Amino acid sequence: MKRKPLYIALLALPLIIGAGCSGEKQKPADAQKTAAAADQVLSVKTAHVEARTMERSVEATGTLFALEEAVVSAEVTGRVQRIAADLGDRVKTGQALAIIDTTDLRLALDDAKSAYRTNVNALDKERARLADAETTLKRYDELYKKGMVSNSQFDTAKMQFDVAKAQLSEAEARAEQSNAKMDLAKEKLDDATIKSPIDGEVRERFISKGETVEANKKAFAVVSTGVLKFRGTVAETAVPYMKQGQAVAITVEAFRDKEFKGVLKRVSPAVDADTRTLAIEAEVPNLKGELKPGFFANGRIFTKKESGVPFVPESAVYSFVGITKVFVINDGVAHEKTVKTGGRVGSLIEIEGDVKPGDTVASTNLANLFEGAKVNITE
Repeated sequence: MKRKPLYIALLALPLIIGAGCSGEKQKPADAQKTAAAADQVLSVKTAHVEARTMERSVEATGTLFALEEAVVSAEVTGRVQRIAADLGDRVKTGQALAIIDTTDLRLALDDAKSAYRTNVNALDKERARLADAETTLKRYDELYKKGMVSNSQFDTAKMQFDVAKAQLSEAEARAEQSNAKMDLAKEKLDDATIKSPIDGEVRERFISKGETVEANKKAFAVVSTGVLKFRGTVAETAVPYMKQGQAVAITVEAFRDKEFKGVLKRVSPAVDADTRTLAIEAEVPNLKGELKPGFFANGRIFTKKESGVPFVPESAVYSFVGITKVFVINDGVAHEKTVKTGGRVGSLIEIEGDVKPGDTVASTNLANLFEGAKVNITE
């Protein structure tokens, strides 16, 4: 029993010695492998860093609205005689949308015209009467001064003049009132034609032929679609770059491959405290009528142009575990440069870092490259 620990120790000794020998042999092997990697020449293809002009923009999301929208109401009560425009029809300012029966309105206008003529004739008579009274008064005034007529005769002439003058004033008031009634009857007759107040398209019709409508009942909704408004929001970080007059490009799902150009017209003076966004509004020409109010839209607001921005082929950019880099080749040696990527132009991608236009970068075999690697450039 006393010999057993010694026996176990003797058995373990060769293992310890072996392990020690193995470690001593491993170090030279690793060193040889590292040296081999350093001496290895990797074949790569290369590309040049290109200088491009980049137009910076800010993204916005929003909705398209009509530049103007008008709800047109009937101005008079009556039966709808004819519908002159319907859903989707293009209309001009002043164009008829519908016509209400004018029979009663024309009769009212004829009565107003007749009353006006009667009052005008009465006015002419009162003017003539006043003129006669004025002539008589002047004559009696001269005779009175010469003592040829009595006080009562002169007073009678003066009273007749005053009465004629008052009756003329009444006749003028009646003529003016009847003229106003005639103008009102003409206006109502004109209002029997429901007209568009703007250039645009009929968005909705609320009345039908044969229906009796009351005054002030809505009849049509007309929207102006020649120019639309894009109302959207941008992130608060974009606030310093927002200026009226900047160019805007709008895209919608209905025309995915097409951009519609516009101009930034309004910028909110305050950021929304809940969403941390800034409201903006742009106007977008829509002469062909392709865009429709209510479309969800994405916008790009162009803020500035930068020249000399470095771009490389996408194949020259290598990303691993969140780190993006390129390898600049100088005198057959690869130098690792950490970069950030930006916009794209075709197959080229913008990079930001210690890389400048004209540099040569590796575009193949990136996974095997490392700082200081020797390379052989192949066509």
